[in-house]
Parts: sequence; structure tokens; C-alpha cells
Amino acid sequence: MRRVRLGIKGKQIAGVTAIVGVAVLALSGLYVTRLAGVVLHESHARGELLSNAILHRAREVVTGAPDPYAALQDDPGLRAILEASLYGESVTGASILDTAGIVIASSDPTRIGLRLEDRPDLAALGGESALEQLRVIYSPEGQTLELRQPMMLGDEAFGSIRIGVSTLLMRQEVNTALRPALLTAAVALAVAVLVAGLLAQLLLRPIHVLRGGLTRLGKGEFGVTLDLPPGDEFGELGSFFNAVSRQLSADRAAQADQKTEQVVAYSRKLVALWRLTAGIAHEVKNPLNAMMIHLELLRTKIRSGVLEAAPQPVAASSAALGLSAPDQPMTNPALEVALEHVHVIESEIRRLDEVVQGFLKFTRPEDLRLQAVSVPMLFEEILPVIEPEAQTNRVKVVVDAPASVPEVHGDAAMLRQVLLNLAINACQAMPDGGTLRLVAAPGPRRMVEVRVEDTGVGIPSENLGKIFDLYYTTKDHGTGIGLSMVYRIVQMHDGELEAQSTPGRGTTFRILLPRVNEA
Repeated sequence: MRRVRLGIKGKQIAGVTAIVGVAVLALSGLYVTRLAGVVLHESHARGELLSNAILHRAREVVTGAPDPYAALQDDPGLRAILEASLYGESVTGASILDTAGIVIASSDPTRIGLRLEDRPDLAALGGESALEQLRVIYSPEGQTLELRQPMMLGDEAFGSIRIGVSTLLMRQEVNTALRPALLTAAVALAVAVLVAGLLAQLLLRPIHVLRGGLTRLGKGEFGVTLDLPPGDEFGELGSFFNAVSRQLSADRAAQADQKTEQVVAYSRKLVALWRLTAGIAHEVKNPLNAMMIHLELLRTKIRSGVLEAAPQPVAASSAALGLSAPDQPMTNPALEVALEHVHVIESEIRRLDEVVQGFLKFTRPEDLRLQAVSVPMLFEEILPVIEPEAQTNRVKVVVDAPASVPEVHGDAAMLRQVLLNLAINACQAMPDGGTLRLVAAPGPRRMVEVRVEDTGVGIPSENLGKIFDLYYTTKDHGTGIGLSMVYRIVQMHDGELEAQSTPGRGTTFRILLPRVNEA
């Protein structure tokens, strides 16, 4: 289950509402207990009033009567008083009992002549605590309490009066009186929530202003200031923020100027370095060309027999060396060995010339023609080029690049060279067949992620950190320049390049390129 987090505004509203709610609950509880005591007291007072009325009438009836009990049963005035007890707010009835507990007269005629069982005393409940009174009044089953008053004839007990009071009727009285209080409590809570919301909005406005200012600073804006009223803690914080913002703006401007100067100086150093390397390469190529010319002259003289140690013609193994056979076959072993050495020297000179050419190409500064480039379109353009290599190695090419992938900000020709280089290397890494996946998708930090994945032989972990080094190669006839050029081009685009490989399972090259700025 996800945990819900409250903001400062929500916490403030909840806190104020909780305080008001606790106060309302406490006052409501106190009010209910007081209300229950009042209802109980009023019920007791009604019972006493009815009991006194019955007692007064009973004394008048029994005075001078030969049969007091019969007189009580036959007196219409007493019967009227008993029947009127049924219309009390919480009184359920009244009865007159003799000394043996037998009902003589009652508001319920069916009880006359029956023994009336004792019930809880209403007067005793009045002396209990407020919580006990509430418990009795709000007991689920409800019960009838009694108010008892003895009847005396002279100095002797003549009987007793029992007034029944229902807790259910008392509960109704409490609830009826409680409804306005509950409505008032609900209105108080609603007003508390509204006031808390307004206070939170008023108090949190400076915080929102501060957050907006920090957001603008985080985006790189200069000269961000906050307009907060002075005179309180938030005003002091706003003044401090404005001072920090001014200082940051000044520092950023100084850093920008310094960075520009560093870039210009670095560019000048690169140009000077390129000129130096170009000059060195030129000085190296001239002797190489001279050496190639003299090697060719040497080969011609050997073939013509100038350096023959014996007068007989020599047959050189020209077919093995790739040389044209002379008119007279040479059979001198010394000449054969000399021609072999000439061939080896020529091969190494050509290889050195290729290295110099590759070094010049790697160090030569190139102008980027930056524009919006579609990565799916680049995939479509390189597919016809890599298809022959893929068919030769029985490689299946899979392209996963939706048209919705954002365009990148780059040089289309250079990025095409990067993808082509990686794709061909991947096909060559799967001599026994496999799958080449070309993937493009939105990446983190407003970048576009491009992946070239293969299921080939993989790269050992000890070699993985050296694959982008210039002249490093594991191929028999490789130059070690291809992946270095890939790394250099990605760096020129302010991108990121990483390689992940598992020997025997394949290699993945992951490239992150910046998106085109959206308006």
C-alpha cells in the first residue's frame, strides 16, 4: 500500500481541525454528561411531584374509611391521578402497594392484585457518577427505574407508592436536546477547516514564492528576486535569498567568461596540436614515399640480375611474392631471400603509411553541421550497407525505433558513420550467426538513447576498458581507429557512450545523444 504524504498545507489544516475537533468533542462530552444529569434530575422531580400528589389524595381517601384499601381502589380522583401518570415525558406508570408488595391501585389495571418486583432505585442513580448515569441511560436493552415513597397511617406503615421511569424515554429527551449541540459542533468543525485553509494559504504563500524562486535558479536563470513583504521571518528570508541570487548571478557570469576563455584557449591548443601533428605526419610521409620508390628500384635491379652472386639466372618465387617473373628465371637462393625481405619491408611501410593516415584523420578538427536528425531514418539509411555483411554471417537484423522517438541535435553524416561502424563490427562479432538489434528510445535527462546489441562472442572484461583506445584492436587486420572515431564523434556531440559485454552472450553499445531543443 502506498503511503500518502501530506504537505505543509494539509498538515496545518489537519492540525487545526484536530485541535478544534478535540475541543468540540471534549465540550460535547461535558455537555452530554451535564444534559444526562439534568434529564435524570427532571425525571426524578416529575416522579416526586406525582408521588406527592398520589400521597396527598391517598391520605384524604383513607382518613375515616372503614376499609382503606377498598377506598383507595374505588376512589375516582386517585384513579385519575394514576392514569394521568401515563402522559409524563419519562414516567411509564404509577402504582400503590400494600405492605406485602401487592398492587392495590395502578395506572395499569391488569397489575392490581399482583406482586410488583423491585426495580433499580432512581434516587440511587442520581448519586452515581456522570459516566455511570450515561451508561445506564444509554444501555442498549434499556430498563425501568423506580421512585419509591412509603405511605404512613399514623405511626404505622400503610403501604408504598412506586413511580416507574423509563431510561429509553430519558434517552430520547437527551437526544432531542443534543441535536442542536451536534449541529453546532459540525458547523464549528466546518468553520475550523475553512479558517485553517485560509490561514494555510496565507502563511504558505511565502513558501510557494521561495519554491518558485529556487526552481528558477535551478533552471539557470540569472538575477532571480523575490517580492516578499518585510517585517517578519519570511521577509528576512526573502532578503537573504535575493542577496544569494545576486552573488550566484555574478559568480555564474564570471565562470561563463572564464569558461569561454578556457574553451578559446583549448581550441587554440588543439589547432596548434593538429598543425604540429600534421607537420610531423608530413615529415614522416616524405621519407616513406622515398623508401617506397627506392624499394621498387631495388626490386627492379634484383630482377635484372645486377646483384646476382652467380652468373647463372635465378628463378625467384615471384608467384608467392606477387611479383612479375623476369624473362630469365632466377635460381640464385640469395636473390630469393633478398626479394622476400623487400616484400616484408614494403608491407610494413604501407602499414605505417595507413597508421599515419588514420592518425591524421583522427586528429583533424572537423566542423559539425548540427541539425535535427531522426535516428529511425539513420537506421533505414545504414540497413542497405550492412545487409551484405549480415547475410554473409547469417545475422538477423531487428530494428526497434518508433517514429515517435525525439530527434537528436547532431551531424547526420557523422552519426551515420558511428552507427555503421558499430553495426558492421557487431556483424563481424557473430561469425556463426545471431541477432543484431538497433534500438532507439527516449532517454533520461532530455536525451535520446540508441543501442546496438549483438549476440556474438562478446568482449573479455579485461579488454572492455581498452576498446576505445586509439590503435587498440583484436582483429588480425584491424587498424584500431574505428571505435576511437566512434567515441570521438559521440564526445563532439556532447553525448555519452558505454559498452556492456558478456563473453559468449553478446555486446551492447549504449549511446546517449541530446534532443533537439523544443520550442
